[in-house]
Amino acid sequence: MGGFGLVELAVALAVLAALLYFLLDRVLYMQEMAEKTEVEETIRSINFGLRLEAASRLARGPDPKRLHLETDNPIKWLKTPPRNYLGEYAKAPAGAKAGFWYFNPGSRQLIYRPNRAEHLTVDGKKDKELRFAVQSSEGASQPRLQPHPSYIWFENPAGGNR
Repeated sequence: MGGFGLVELAVALAVLAALLYFLLDRVLYMQEMAEKTEVEETIRSINFGLRLEAASRLARGPDPKRLHLETDNPIKWLKTPPRNYLGEYAKAPAGAKAGFWYFNPGSRQLIYRPNRAEHLTVDGKKDKELRFAVQSSEGASQPRLQPHPSYIWFENPAGGNR
């Protein structure tokens, strides 16, 4: 009369396995959501740095020797680069663990290779890599970091909640 029978043990293990599955699914979802938030915060910081540099250049007056902000690595306008910024590379560094930024000087794009991308859709691309370029918008005096191509991460279009 004491202890579990084989059927009860199997049912208990099945329930425990189902609970662990749902817990793991939620943890992975929250990790991806945190990664998305970190990417958006980095983009906001870069845009703020770009605005400050543009205002500083405007206040100093025109200088023909000074390059446009669109030609520079946007990371240089941050006080400190993101912890997962690897540097300037012509292509993604081989062997680097996913979840990193790098700047491609040839295309003048800041690129982010996500660690978790189950809820990420990049327009017209098979690979799940986010690419950004500094551009001055029509009618706006301030340059901004714009996604190229656009992307949707968790059903929010890029740029919609910044």
